[in-house]
Amino acid sequence: MENFLTTISKLIRDKNLPALMIGGHAVTALGHPRATFDLDLLIPKSSSEMWKIELAQLSYRPFSESSNFIQFEATHDFPLPPIDLMLIDDAVYHAIAANKIDSIPLATPSPKTMIALKLHAINQPSRQNTAQDWSDVNALIRAQKLSLDDAEFYAIVLKHGGQTAIDRIKAALSSGS
Repeated sequence: MENFLTTISKLIRDKNLPALMIGGHAVTALGHPRATFDLDLLIPKSSSEMWKIELAQLSYRPFSESSNFIQFEATHDFPLPPIDLMLIDDAVYHAIAANKIDSIPLATPSPKTMIALKLHAINQPSRQNTAQDWSDVNALIRAQKLSLDDAEFYAIVLKHGGQTAIDRIKAALSSGS
């Protein structure tokens, strides 16, 4: 997997493609090892066509596309992990990227932003695996030693997850799970 991530990192650098790693690989980079197979990247919407062109050069093809996501798979004769692109408004991307963590081999959003993204995903009606998202939220809080006593973090959780998220995080922290 490291060679794959290094290849994508090189692509980002050489082609000046904007992207931040999110999902399982980002959770690992931010201090909580987690098994994952696909690569999730956060990109500005304006770069999606460039990404399609460059991923095609690596033998990827889109198999699902919406206004907010593009999912890629490698051609059958070239087995590479799937890549999911999450498309966001350019201004939002640049605000998130301004506080990025320069993880190796790919930069990630800050831990607080990763938790906000996870909480946002949890609240999507079509979200299937919220148990994994909650596990990631709790693991990131522990790994980064975040606390709901921090007013900024509390406000982020409240904004993106509501009182339910506050209560659920408090319960998880008090139980140690």
